[in-house]
Amino acid sequence: MGSEKRVSIIVVNFNGRRHLAKCLESLRAMKLGEYAADIIVVDNGSTDDSRDFVTGSFPEATIIENDSNNFARALNLGIHSAAGDVVALLNNDMAVEKDWLVSAMEMLSSDERIGAVQSKILFMGNGRINSVGVEEVEDFYFRDIGFDQKDAGQYDQPRELQYFSGGAVFIKMACIKDTGHFDEDLIMYCEDVDYSIRCRKKGWQFFCAPGSVVYHKYQGSASSALCDYLCSRNRLFCVAKHFPEKLPASVRTSHIYLKKEKKNLYRVLLQAARKMVLSNEAAVSSAVLDGLREIVREIYGPLGAAHFFSRLELILNLRKIRIGIYDHAFHFAGGGQRYVATMAEMLKDSYDITYIVNKDIGLEKYREWFDLDLSGCSLKTVKIPFFESRNRYFIDEGMVVSEQSNPFDVISRQSLDYDVFINANMLGKVCPLSPLSIFICHFPDRPREKFFQVDQYDYLVSNGNYTSQWIKKQWGIAPTHRIYPPVHMYNGNVRISEKKKIILSVARFEAAGSKKQAEMIEAFTRLKKKHPNALDGWRLVLAGGSFPQNAYYQKIKDRICSTDIELHPDLGHKELQQLYAEASIFWHACGLMETEPHLIEHFGMTTVEAMQNKCVPVVYDGGGQREIVSHGENGYRFSNLEQLQQYTRALINDKELLEKMANAAYEQSHAFNLEAFGKQVNAFFSDLEKELCGVDAL
Repeated sequence: MGSEKRVSIIVVNFNGRRHLAKCLESLRAMKLGEYAADIIVVDNGSTDDSRDFVTGSFPEATIIENDSNNFARALNLGIHSAAGDVVALLNNDMAVEKDWLVSAMEMLSSDERIGAVQSKILFMGNGRINSVGVEEVEDFYFRDIGFDQKDAGQYDQPRELQYFSGGAVFIKMACIKDTGHFDEDLIMYCEDVDYSIRCRKKGWQFFCAPGSVVYHKYQGSASSALCDYLCSRNRLFCVAKHFPEKLPASVRTSHIYLKKEKKNLYRVLLQAARKMVLSNEAAVSSAVLDGLREIVREIYGPLGAAHFFSRLELILNLRKIRIGIYDHAFHFAGGGQRYVATMAEMLKDSYDITYIVNKDIGLEKYREWFDLDLSGCSLKTVKIPFFESRNRYFIDEGMVVSEQSNPFDVISRQSLDYDVFINANMLGKVCPLSPLSIFICHFPDRPREKFFQVDQYDYLVSNGNYTSQWIKKQWGIAPTHRIYPPVHMYNGNVRISEKKKIILSVARFEAAGSKKQAEMIEAFTRLKKKHPNALDGWRLVLAGGSFPQNAYYQKIKDRICSTDIELHPDLGHKELQQLYAEASIFWHACGLMETEPHLIEHFGMTTVEAMQNKCVPVVYDGGGQREIVSHGENGYRFSNLEQLQQYTRALINDKELLEKMANAAYEQSHAFNLEAFGKQVNAFFSDLEKELCGVDAL
């Protein structure tokens, strides 16, 4: 006899309340002989009152809570807490005979080279054999020895095993310390085969003890579909880990492959390749990966194979995730540019980010325009011959009508270099070729037309509810995410009492006049004429981005004949922030007298900027402004120029009302600030990272 005297029995449970009574009652009734035993129940987050049942009915059992539904991890937790010289693993849907422990321990103690002893497992109900060990059938497929045979004494003699079943097995703690813990990547199924291989490599032997009998309610704890998937998955894991040179050939005989479950096979192959690389020397891994290339290319094509090995680099943590951001309007200072640039600034330390642009302009310009630091990003200028040959400053996809080939394919090819490709500004004719892709839409300006590619993206992000509604109407696609733009124009020194008599509007001086600066000039002029005393000292300040030879800007400049109206094109961030801090009222008229939805303000970033500086918004009643401004509470929404004048005059004439709405506007603005944006962006990219790099999970 050896020195083993105490046995720690580990029962893993997940929603097995219906099985536990029979299992634990049989353990309570078993013979102990000269041995002591303790029971450890490791619960994998059950929701069926299992834990309370064990505590109330079997107080002698110790309960440990696992933080995930991972069987192998539960075994390790139980082993870590075990005080015995021997650990007995027992499924929760089993019941033991009285001599179960004593018979197994007699055999286990008979030879110091025996590391584990498996029980004879019979089916509950008919008494036929479930398992008296595990054997390889062929090509790394395994089966239970004696499965579904009548128990007629044919296995009543002790027999050495190559592999044991983990459903009911006694393992010496010395063997466990020598071999290590169970592989948690396997989750469940084949974890016992893997452990058997590792134990035998250390020189340990296994036997089946025919007098140690348990009864098993077959597949009482897991669905057959889950069993099939994990068995196929873990077979490839074990091959990758222990027989790596056989991995490529084993793929073609995998049940997942034979069933043509390409999506499941893809993720299984990624994780099997990871397991192979982490378990073997570099030279071996390199040779196996070369062998895998052929079958991966055969199944998923050249592009799929490129994505596969690119993702494998990420899973192995060989490099950062590469993100390519394409913005065809990068050379303009607009809200769409700031939206994605803010995202890039937040992500640049975690990921390798490259901006892809069409015109020669430096990243440093964004510090001047938006106070954003993109110095950690790279910049790549890619000229599009179609537009270069026409000397076009604007990249207008509407010009691409009758061409036989897509001029934007040059950008599509660039997307191959990245793990995540972000189309930042609604150019719908760029086909993404990266493993994951994101289309950010501030509004669906164009209908589905030739070379339309938006439905090829994995994720479609809108900037608000108004945009989401029109994406569905215009394109028939539902956005996957709604992330409001990041607005951060706070000025801690703003005091309502120090505000000046300024009505401010901030919007680009669009060539088509869609931001309605001319109409606002008309409204202000009328207001001054009608109420000269009330408007005494008040100024209208129009600020926004422009561009060379802007005919619209020149037109409104020529129309101004009053010193009370000022134009400030292309201001820097600090100058603009100062204007917000000084202004009392904010005007925004985009959408006025328009019927086309794309000509109505899609969100209203400058409106939120004004609100963050306690500037009361008076904005057009349409589009995204309705998501920002609550009429009569934190500002006003107008439908015509008469209402614009009416609401503005009410604020000018009532200082208490102006102050009350200014404070309410400030509070409302927090819902759209940088912190709110950052939370959504970080959560989104955390999910993307898990999709690209994460390990398989139940």
